[in-house]
Amino acid sequence: MRKGILIGLIVALIFIVFFTDFFIKKDFINKPIDLIRSFFTRIDIYQENLLLKQRVESLKAEIDKYQVSSIKYQVSNEEYLPAKVFSTYPFNVNNVLTLNVGKSRGIENGMNVTVGENILLGQIIEVFENKSIVQTIFDPQWQLSIRIGKDQIDGLLVGGIEPKIILFEKNMPLQVGDVVYSAGSDFLYGMKIGEIADIQQGNGDVFKEANLKIPYSINDLKEVYIRISNY
Repeated sequence: MRKGILIGLIVALIFIVFFTDFFIKKDFINKPIDLIRSFFTRIDIYQENLLLKQRVESLKAEIDKYQVSSIKYQVSNEEYLPAKVFSTYPFNVNNVLTLNVGKSRGIENGMNVTVGENILLGQIIEVFENKSIVQTIFDPQWQLSIRIGKDQIDGLLVGGIEPKIILFEKNMPLQVGDVVYSAGSDFLYGMKIGEIADIQQGNGDVFKEANLKIPYSINDLKEVYIRISNY
């Protein structure tokens, strides 16, 4: 009899423990589950934030690209016309280039021609209806008054396969890396031409010479820009 009562009490206790919240509240049981759900929810939110950040960066890059392309033909409020360079392959003719725009697009002799936004390449010397000829700084006949660096040191750019700077006084504080820019009256003032690559003694005691580092390869040019206003 007592054994039967004891078994009944054990069964009742098991029922109360496992099938009711008399000893363990349901909130206590559910809390770990809620924590797990919250953890995975936070992971999902974190991944969504990463995707959103990546999208934002991608959109910023697209905006920057658009802004660069949108000002590509206009520098310092001066209009530039893009022009394709005719090929001279297999001959490397660097002293002159032929472009695919001419009188029909308003091109005239003397207009400045640039690489990129503001790097001086040359000057229009002959114009036809639908094409034009550019004399480049790689022409041995090319000469242009220039200035160098922050001290605005005067010099003369002479053209050739490797253009160089001559006739600057040897006591001038010239350094490798100084920017060389146009100062002749036939060109927009301050157009970059290149940088000083190295400095040499020169032929006399008064002046030095310097080789010029050009920031492009003329043989790789497929497109240039013609400055069509206020030249």
